[in-house]
Amino acid sequence: MTIVVVSVAVLTTAVTGAAKPPPGIQEIPGGHWVYNSLLQSAFHIDGGTAGIDAQVAVPGDPGSQVVQGDTSGYVVGGTRITPFGKSDLTAGPPGVPPSGEVPAGVETAGGPYLVYRQAGQIIRLGDPPAPISAGGPVGDPVATAEGTLWLPRIASGLLCRLDRGAENVSCPVTLPAGHFGALTLVGDELYFVDASDGVVRAVESGGLGVPVPMGLGAGADLRTAANDVAGRVAVLDPARSLLHLVDPAPGPRRPITVPLPPGQYDAPVAAGSVVVVVNRTSGRLFTYDADGRQTDDKPLPADGGTARVVRGEDAHVYVDGGQGAHVLVVAKDGKVTDVPVVPPTEKKDQPVPAQPAPGQGPVAPPAQRGGEDGRRGQDPGTDRPGPSKPNPPPVTPPAVPASPPGAPPGVSATGEAGAVTVAWSAAPANRADVTSYRISWAGGSRTVDGGTRRVRITGLANGTRYTFTVVAVNKAGTGPGASASATPAAAAAAPALTVSRRDDAAMLSWTRPDLGGGELVHYLVTGTGFAQQTVAGTSASYPGLTAGNSYTFTVRAVTRTPGGQTREGRPASRTITVPAPTITISRGRDTSSENCHEPDCAQVNVTMKGFEPGKRYAIRLSSSSNTDVRTEYTTTDADGSATYNELNYDVPGQTIWVSVQTPDGRITSNRIRWT
Repeated sequence: MTIVVVSVAVLTTAVTGAAKPPPGIQEIPGGHWVYNSLLQSAFHIDGGTAGIDAQVAVPGDPGSQVVQGDTSGYVVGGTRITPFGKSDLTAGPPGVPPSGEVPAGVETAGGPYLVYRQAGQIIRLGDPPAPISAGGPVGDPVATAEGTLWLPRIASGLLCRLDRGAENVSCPVTLPAGHFGALTLVGDELYFVDASDGVVRAVESGGLGVPVPMGLGAGADLRTAANDVAGRVAVLDPARSLLHLVDPAPGPRRPITVPLPPGQYDAPVAAGSVVVVVNRTSGRLFTYDADGRQTDDKPLPADGGTARVVRGEDAHVYVDGGQGAHVLVVAKDGKVTDVPVVPPTEKKDQPVPAQPAPGQGPVAPPAQRGGEDGRRGQDPGTDRPGPSKPNPPPVTPPAVPASPPGAPPGVSATGEAGAVTVAWSAAPANRADVTSYRISWAGGSRTVDGGTRRVRITGLANGTRYTFTVVAVNKAGTGPGASASATPAAAAAAPALTVSRRDDAAMLSWTRPDLGGGELVHYLVTGTGFAQQTVAGTSASYPGLTAGNSYTFTVRAVTRTPGGQTREGRPASRTITVPAPTITISRGRDTSSENCHEPDCAQVNVTMKGFEPGKRYAIRLSSSSNTDVRTEYTTTDADGSATYNELNYDVPGQTIWVSVQTPDGRITSNRIRWT
């Protein structure tokens, strides 16, 4: 994997000059900054009052986020990172990000940080900025109060840390092999939520602490808040639309479980005694208190794009609209306020009357235009009215020129097998008809005419999350974009199935198939005449097979798509036949014994097939005059067959046969006449 490193020289120019406020200028305090891409400005929101109290003009990309340090803020987009001073409210020159992916912004002591998770790259913003390699892709980061940044490298089985001021990442904690999960903070104590076995463990100096069961079971798609809710860990199960508040302490209290409306959910965001969840399907935000009681329900900002939920450095939760035109501010009691992102209101000064200079009399008002007697419309020095002037012609205001379209509202993306359908509503035309829409994603773009509202993008990789951005175009230019994400997923392929027979049971085994980008839920196993089984592993058995019958067994994987849909995969089938037991006899070579005399004595050759393997059977020889001439024993081979030639007979004119008793009844051979 290639790690892209930011040029220090590039970013240094982007942050110098904004670090130290000039004397007498007051810095904007903490709170939250949001970027309104339509107004090309960053706005400061006071979380306590839910009011906007500062604005700074900053050129930026649509959908940019803002992170802040002690003295500077940074507008972070896909193509540039632009700093601004929090005291002088002036933007500096932009720098170039190391990756086009959307980074996780972390505001903490010694930061702020940008974590490019897929690129495995960290930027400590400041003067100068510090690009730091994480050593590989990382999960969602968390930061302690003193400024330690923790990063899970799940694919490598490591928990890594970047200490405040450090130049390199260390990885002091190793996860058990095959385990996965997420990091969270309870107070300022670090915990690892181990989704692979449904436990939570404290992260200690020597490794992971004692596992504490969460009471939820394992789940590959569990999503965890980065901070606690009054001492409990917020864990969301999107597959079942459940929010759990889990006690991580030894001897834990029972988890609080909150049913959520159906839909697609992001990870919860917690602050204090409030937890926030966002339903992307319905476009609504829900807040809950530490006891799981709902405290509010509000629609997401409808300004296009994908809303972003963040926990501010003031421990308030903010939901930025996709274009930054609205922000939802979540108060400490869970109540939500919708704040339009517009310039702060200023009181205009009242006109000040003109004052005379010291030593002068009152300032006279300006003379009126007209004659000496003050009458309007007369020529000076005459008593006659002056010539009347015609009314000026009405002035037609200039036409407002067309401007690029607005962002298309209601952008959605729905995944399917190898494809995603992107839909949107008409963008504001802004005085010029929309001529086309351009849809772009990592790896491609598509342009459609201005009347199109839906397009199906094919040729995508199953299991890969794509973000689609839609922009409108008119004769004035290209407008801002709005985005939505989806992950294509196909039904699972057929597993490789093997069926064998052991005694009266069918033994099934199979290999895990290609899941088509989905998550395995379980396998469905069926057999002729048997009840369906739901199996988590890769084997099953069906006892009770009956001789002489054929059985068809079918196995298919059931998966869950990233969008929460359940799909049944392609089936794999195998048929086995349980043969009916048969016995065949024939006259063998001549022989003699003390009970069997020449010249009529000969062996009775017995051939058995289809019996239970490895079992001892009694073979009884019968004749038309004696049903129990002799009984001897033999044991079947691994395939349920046997050949026995130790019986003999010597009475001419008799009809003979052999028989064997089985659990399903007595099996009798053919009959032969002894000559």
